[in-house]
Amino acid sequence: MTTEEFKKIYDEYNKILSPIITRMINDNFKFCQIDEKIKWSFGFDDNIGIMGTHDKKSNEIHMNILSCIHARKMGRLFDIEYFIIHEMRHIFQNNIIKRFIAHEKTGVDVEIIEKWIYEQDHYKSAVSSNGEENPEYFKQDIEFDAYAFSYAVMKYNNKEVEKLWVPSLYMKEWKKYFQETVDYWTNIFEKENL
Repeated sequence: MTTEEFKKIYDEYNKILSPIITRMINDNFKFCQIDEKIKWSFGFDDNIGIMGTHDKKSNEIHMNILSCIHARKMGRLFDIEYFIIHEMRHIFQNNIIKRFIAHEKTGVDVEIIEKWIYEQDHYKSAVSSNGEENPEYFKQDIEFDAYAFSYAVMKYNNKEVEKLWVPSLYMKEWKKYFQETVDYWTNIFEKENL
């Protein structure tokens, strides 16, 4: 694909997808316990399995435009929403870490925050250097938390959760823990009448 071809596709889908993603952020903001306006932009990755990322320095979400285009073409906008919420959860985690370092109250257990700090400092990416899925990525508490939280929001919003991609680790070996965590969050959402 030439640069001009990519620019044409980017411009076309930026107009289509930007309002959809902005609406998804606004619709789910109330769940995420974030004080700031969510900053986001499109990024690009040939691997459409990487839907989005979070830049912890800028606290900005980058959505892979190719993944979003693919999800739209497949009639799976709920995948975009699922990963938007996942990345919003990373913003929450990052903010908690910043507050903890500044000796501010966080409302999160110290052990969890310390684990998140360690994992951010020793982060294992989703894809290994040879381009294969990295199973160690899914074992990180920071990722488990983001997957369980985003799944819970989608479930609470009556989205098609049975169609969502969930790491096999969470649906097999960690199934009970994953389900308990999802139930914990959906119960909180119900109590708070979100």
